[in-house]
Amino acid sequence: MGCASSGSSTGQGYQQQHVIVDASGSRFDLLLTRDQTMSSDTLALPAARAWRGLVQTYAGFGVPLQGVDGQSYMIATQPVHAHGSFAGERLSRWIDCGQSITGDIATSYEVTLRFGTLLDTSEAGRSIVRTALNATAIAPGSGTTPVDCSSRGAFEKRIAALTAAKSQ
Repeated sequence: MGCASSGSSTGQGYQQQHVIVDASGSRFDLLLTRDQTMSSDTLALPAARAWRGLVQTYAGFGVPLQGVDGQSYMIATQPVHAHGSFAGERLSRWIDCGQSITGDIATSYEVTLRFGTLLDTSEAGRSIVRTALNATAIAPGSGTTPVDCSSRGAFEKRIAALTAAKSQ
């Protein structure tokens, strides 16, 4: 397995790194982003048990996955397009994209979501569920520049809660 970084940038509370990973004949081109909005929830479960619950949680969303790594306990989605609601709730429960003259952007625009979770195993017998959610919104049919949205933290908390419930 090889790993090569080809650049990074940082800002206040934000870090982004481009990484290319070659593993078992496959090549993955990743853009790793860290910012203050990453959620962390600790479960009193060993990682192997929490991992089963996390995989079931993601399967329940019915979204296409970009990658699943059972050895590193990481899972991430491909971009998911939603309008008005996602995972049984109005998008405005999960994200804040601001307001337009027509109302709440999260519920009236086309939203692209991408999220991923890592189970941090640094605490023995526990799993720290670290989830990041990235979202942008664009007015339907406008072709304009997307609006960056911020997570409200509720979706990440839901992932941790569902993971715990499905791990029992």
